[in-house]
Amino acid sequence: MKDRALDLACQRTLDSLSEIISSEDKSAHERYLQLWKTMKAADKNIARMFNNLKRSSAILQLAQWKLNDLITDRDLDSFSPDTLKSVNILIESWQ
Repeated sequence: MKDRALDLACQRTLDSLSEIISSEDKSAHERYLQLWKTMKAADKNIARMFNNLKRSSAILQLAQWKLNDLITDRDLDSFSPDTLKSVNILIESWQ
């Protein structure tokens, strides 16, 4: 599940960067700056969601993945009702 979620997050970032690169309504310098800002923000977000994976933070990370549409409800079906409840409480508190 983690590998698929990470790959999806990376693909979304690459898609966003491709749009910036192919945009012809901005100068090369403006696109470069936008690329840099977008990549910096994406890197921070991906690091927050995927670095330091450990059991003590698993519910937090599952909630982040779900909130960012990196996993589905079906992906979460294998978890206990208590885990699902905790994930949903976190998501609700962030929205």
